[in-house]
Amino acid sequence: MHLFFFRESWRSFLQHRGLATTAIFSLTAALTLCAMFVLLTHNADYALQLIGDRREMMVYLRDDVNDTRREELMGRMKELYGSVSYISKDDAWKELETQIGDPQLLEAVGENPLPAALRVRLKPELLNFPAMKQVAEQVLAFPEVEDVRYGADWVRRLDELTTGLRRGALLVGLIVAVAIVLVIYNTIRLSVLARRPQVEIMSRLGATHYFISAPFVIEAIVQAGVAAVLALGILYVIKQALVSQVWKVVFIPIPYAAMFVAATVALASLAAVLALSRVMRQVGR
Repeated sequence: MHLFFFRESWRSFLQHRGLATTAIFSLTAALTLCAMFVLLTHNADYALQLIGDRREMMVYLRDDVNDTRREELMGRMKELYGSVSYISKDDAWKELETQIGDPQLLEAVGENPLPAALRVRLKPELLNFPAMKQVAEQVLAFPEVEDVRYGADWVRRLDELTTGLRRGALLVGLIVAVAIVLVIYNTIRLSVLARRPQVEIMSRLGATHYFISAPFVIEAIVQAGVAAVLALGILYVIKQALVSQVWKVVFIPIPYAAMFVAATVALASLAAVLALSRVMRQVGR
């Protein structure tokens, strides 16, 4: 029985290969656009994750803070906010020398003016602008703390960029989903209407709705699956071109690619069922 369905789907494709090919090309174009945005969003998220891992808060200590008070402060901050490392005045001076590259430029400064500091690597749930701002205000209230720096504007813009990319990916995904449904819906509808005499005969002979519809649903699934795979192939070629010409690009992980194909097939199945429901009602009149 299942072999019959696949055979009928193949026969329908051969009889209406122009319509089927047009549908595959249309789907491939839409899916390639969607896949490119997914690739862009994935790489942006990957880059933002790397940058986010480097988000840190510098807590500058007062000069009169002794070792005991400093250790107590580090213990409280580690418990509340994340990992804490101590940077002494000498270590801060050495870091500055390394960044400048020429120690002679600092000879005119004389005595080391840099304060001791704590470098705080915040917990993952605190790596966003509102949370970091709240943490900075809380840390600044400690009597041992002179100042807190964490690049507020930079963190805020980073969060806005991440949110914008995710919203853009969702919007493009919705548009492409509608395009998939419309293309498959009209393709299956036209295919059924082209075989209307055959469908009417099968219906009058007692064939069930499932028996008549199954080949068309399989045809829609195959078209969508082929288009999704072609789109991923085109995306991989584009990715390779970007790697050689521009910068390093990370391709979509296999689970994401599988979800991309599965979502396309699911939408195609839904569109085919909707189209068949309407056409079969017309045929049955």
